[in-house]
Amino acid sequence: MKIIIEPNDVLLFRESKPFMAGEGHLARSVFPLPQVIAGAIRSKILINSNFSDEAKELVGFKKDEPNFKILGNFLFKDEEFFTTPLDIARAKDVDGYFFVKPLEVWNGKLIFGGKHIHFKSVGGYLSYDNLVRYLKGELNEDELGDVVADGLFEKESRIGIKLGETKTTEEGYFYKVEFLRFKKDVKLSVWLGNGCEGVKESLSDKGLIKLGGEGRFSKFKVEDENPLNKLEDAWDEIKEKINREKRFKLYIATPLSVKDSKGCFSWDISHCIEELKNENQKLNIKIKRVYPLIGKPITFSGWDYATNNPKPNRYAIPDGSVYFVEFEGEIERNEPYLKLGELAKLGFGLCFMGGVVDEENLSRSVG
Repeated sequence: MKIIIEPNDVLLFRESKPFMAGEGHLARSVFPLPQVIAGAIRSKILINSNFSDEAKELVGFKKDEPNFKILGNFLFKDEEFFTTPLDIARAKDVDGYFFVKPLEVWNGKLIFGGKHIHFKSVGGYLSYDNLVRYLKGELNEDELGDVVADGLFEKESRIGIKLGETKTTEEGYFYKVEFLRFKKDVKLSVWLGNGCEGVKESLSDKGLIKLGGEGRFSKFKVEDENPLNKLEDAWDEIKEKINREKRFKLYIATPLSVKDSKGCFSWDISHCIEELKNENQKLNIKIKRVYPLIGKPITFSGWDYATNNPKPNRYAIPDGSVYFVEFEGEIERNEPYLKLGELAKLGFGLCFMGGVVDEENLSRSVG
């Protein structure tokens, strides 16, 4: 099941930095983190039910996570769009995109390269269809420039100044706010896991939902479509390739918040995968090496309306990050995704395993 959200106007999802009138003059907007979308859905369920005990139980009132699972939220235009994986890169002043991977793959070096050693990730988005091809290792470098999409939304700045009781401006209170404006026919798609029938009953099939800052509303529609159908259709082929080569790429589809054994936020996902070694998860592997290709950590917080206090700062590995993993054993898992790390029910930590790109799809590697 999924929920399609269509903004009526611009939206404001302010970054985690404090913005106090008179102290700061710029409030930037970022792409909504999973907890923001989850919070809007949980609030809508509570309001629709007039804060009934059943609704409080469903949304996990005064708890971090609800009693239903949100897989993640993505841009949507006829199909979902996912953050372009960081291993699709480009070089300065050079046309075309190319894949990067650990140089002399699987030799323990944390150095990445491809056609060019000096590179940066391309940004943008891959459509659902092209993400599946990426995970199958079928994308060719020559076509990367055609499949990476951009321009699905833009930032729109608006300025203002505080008015006093006499409706006159106050010195030192000039500010600028960045909003997100989705392009025509671009929406948000929120994926829900199995067992979310209670969410549909509480929301109804369609309606209005308050989303982001300034109390702005968006239209929503609940659809019974299985959001994982394309990945499920391709999973057996992807799994066979992974098990044959004993290596895979772990693509981070939604921000991933991981803590190490000491309770500190970390980039290391090895223990998260090791924890999935049980009969139900069927991830019977032992990790030999992990090569992280990750972006700048995301800082996020929020406000706890139940206790009327700010939430502590947390950190997450950004979506689009890629881990190259070498392993021993056999993956027998039937589900085409993993849920790792903290706040998984809020939409964090959705990951897809994919095959490493075939050598014939690489134009030329660094020698």
